Amino acid sequence: MKTGWWKWVLFLVLGIIFPFIGKEGYLTHLAIAMLIFSILSSSLNLLMGYTGLVSIAHGAFFGIGAYTSGILMMRAGFPFLAALVVATAFTGLIALAIGIPSFRTKGIYYVIVTIAFQLIVSEIFDGWYAMTGGGLGLRGIPKPGQISLPLLGALSFKSKVGYYYLAFVFTLLIHWGIARLIKSPVGISLMAIRDNETKALMMGLNPLFYKIFVFVLASGLAGLAGGLYVHYLEFAHPDLFSFFVSVDIFLMVMLGGAGTFFGPPFGVFVLEMIREFLHEFVALRLFIYGVLLVVIIIFLPEGLLKPLTILVKRIVPTRE
Repeated sequence: MKTGWWKWVLFLVLGIIFPFIGKEGYLTHLAIAMLIFSILSSSLNLLMGYTGLVSIAHGAFFGIGAYTSGILMMRAGFPFLAALVVATAFTGLIALAIGIPSFRTKGIYYVIVTIAFQLIVSEIFDGWYAMTGGGLGLRGIPKPGQISLPLLGALSFKSKVGYYYLAFVFTLLIHWGIARLIKSPVGISLMAIRDNETKALMMGLNPLFYKIFVFVLASGLAGLAGGLYVHYLEFAHPDLFSFFVSVDIFLMVMLGGAGTFFGPPFGVFVLEMIREFLHEFVALRLFIYGVLLVVIIIFLPEGLLKPLTILVKRIVPTRE
């Protein structure tokens, strides 16, 4: 069996037993949010960590998928899975339309394009009242319907525990897929482009194709996460998908370590803990975010997870 299999087994076991501890309380709510944001951060990590592309538009794609899925269920009568699939595909199409012209620019100009797109989409969410509800938000988004499973019987997603398992299954499948992609020839090509685009071009790779591919994939996954998020909250609001949310997702990746598989989910955990401890001190929290970002970029460019892992290995003796 391949090295590292035990991490998947541990995640699976802990994920299954967690609701017996959290039940319908706040811990389960927090776990659902962390699972969904781990999808978001890991999808952005495909861009930042494995392809070397910075995007400050992930909050916009998060919102596009959220509003699309919510509107399809509310106003068009789509079942949950169909709405989620369409929302994911639609978000990917928007990313394709943005990516084709964006990747013809380079460096800071590409980053500026993503920031501009984020700001434009935020204005659309806030101003298109007839479709999104504007500043009042989109209320009454339904949760997924009940399903029947062999041996387990009927499973309802109206409870926190039921929705937790739904988010857990999606998170597990998506991270497994990302792990397979990273180790595939496509993943190797992405890292080759990240490390030396000119050399990758000389090897016969098409950097533009791979950049657009990973941008569409990462954005589509962000849209899927958005659908999961609003069907849990039963509510969508422009503030949930603003420029600051894009910065949060960026910080999650940087905190854990861009280009590492477990880094972004770890970054989600760290940032959520900071939020919880400083819940009532918004200004202080934003200040700490800024300080963290500066410290990580200057002193810990590989994120927190790698040095913590090295420290643990030094403290805990290993068998020869």
